[in-house]
Amino acid sequence: MGYEDSFKGGRQQSVRKPHNITMEDRRQLAISGVEEVESFDEREIVMRTTAGTLVIGGEDLSVSRLSVDSGDVSVQGEIAELRYEEPAGEGRGLWAKLFH
Repeated sequence: MGYEDSFKGGRQQSVRKPHNITMEDRRQLAISGVEEVESFDEREIVMRTTAGTLVIGGEDLSVSRLSVDSGDVSVQGEIAELRYEEPAGEGRGLWAKLFH
């Protein structure tokens, strides 16, 4: 997509980057489509991706590579859990939305 193609009707259209995860032996992750690393410590890494908020749980976790321009992140450590958090209000019933 060229520069001109990213504008439509006088305003810029965002181009969504693909989101992929590759895991090797539960010790290394390569993640694309990362928009922001929100927080991290040795037990949990939270990042916002083009597919939602991704939480990585484990032991001795570290972010070994972060490229803000390309949206690529590498994680090392003992990976025990990968989960996506739903945005507030989504995936819940009507009563839960009304009385939260």
